[in-house]
Amino acid sequence: MLIRQKAKFTRIKMGDNTEEYGILLDKVTPASVQRMLMAGYISKIEVSGIETAANRAGVIDLSKLIIFSLLYGQYHHASLAGILSAEPVKRWNHTNPFSVIDEKTHFKEGSVRQYLKEHETELSEITKELLAPLNDNISRDETFLDDEKQMQTMMAEKLLSFADPLIWFVLIKFKSGPDYFSLLRDVRLCLAGYLKKTRIAEYTALLTIELAQNIENVNILKEARVLYKNKYVKLFKILRESRFRVPVINQLRQKNNLITISWKIGGTSTSIGTRGKLQVVLYDKEINYREMRGSFEATHAADITKNSLTEYYNRLLENGNDLELGMYYLSYLGEACEKVGIKFESMVNQIPLSDVTMITLTFGI
Repeated sequence: MLIRQKAKFTRIKMGDNTEEYGILLDKVTPASVQRMLMAGYISKIEVSGIETAANRAGVIDLSKLIIFSLLYGQYHHASLAGILSAEPVKRWNHTNPFSVIDEKTHFKEGSVRQYLKEHETELSEITKELLAPLNDNISRDETFLDDEKQMQTMMAEKLLSFADPLIWFVLIKFKSGPDYFSLLRDVRLCLAGYLKKTRIAEYTALLTIELAQNIENVNILKEARVLYKNKYVKLFKILRESRFRVPVINQLRQKNNLITISWKIGGTSTSIGTRGKLQVVLYDKEINYREMRGSFEATHAADITKNSLTEYYNRLLENGNDLELGMYYLSYLGEACEKVGIKFESMVNQIPLSDVTMITLTFGI
């Protein structure tokens, strides 16, 4: 795909001041990014030199795309490993050494996909049996709004589309036997587990963009004090009115002081413990490292049970200060990750011998 587009690898200066070989792209389709992520062709995506407020939707969509793609790949591997390690399959392999079911299974039809095509009726029935209980639970879940229920139902189908074809082969093969429903339950439990994990994508995307805009606004106000030092301009006008904001953004761009956001995707398929690792890193030269670290430490100590996120948001807006909203997402994201078994850590560091501050969000999926 990249060859067809005549893309060339070049040395690129990254947000942490290092240089790496990569490809510079002004435009790329979500589908192509997802295919490359699923194939393991991408280890890092970095966005720099943009105004985050003006590109809010794009940053959110990219963040969710990356997380969803990572979860799709994780689900594919986890669901396959689960079915192959299931007791009925292990018993079959033990008693049928010449027709073992594993990744090297041979099919009379020529391929597993051809086998599935020959058994479309059974495949359709199994799909309905898999999804029906999940959809029923979603419809009865009062924590979801109607559109959220619809999205969860669609996400379950989307995840299932990334199941390894060998899973369907096993379910079809055992469909008439006594072990079918236990296998069906195991596959459904894995699907339900990853369906819950997809919920962190929204929180992560919102946290990323709110932190980025937090930092950008602080930098704008700092630069505005220089640009408008002889003029009286209210702070909210600088942040919200383009006639004041755009000149400041242009100044920051000329100084190469706009924020950089990086998504680092975990190691290769052979790297132990790194396949499901994701790091979201925000780099900035202007933000005060000690102040930002202090904000993170204060947020870690916050009791999120006392207020809902909406209440925090409304209170901040009433006080005329929405710059801290991103910090509160930290607590909510940490709690959401803990509920679905995802390890989450956040930290603020400064690159040695530089003025670059790094905000790092690390996920172990």
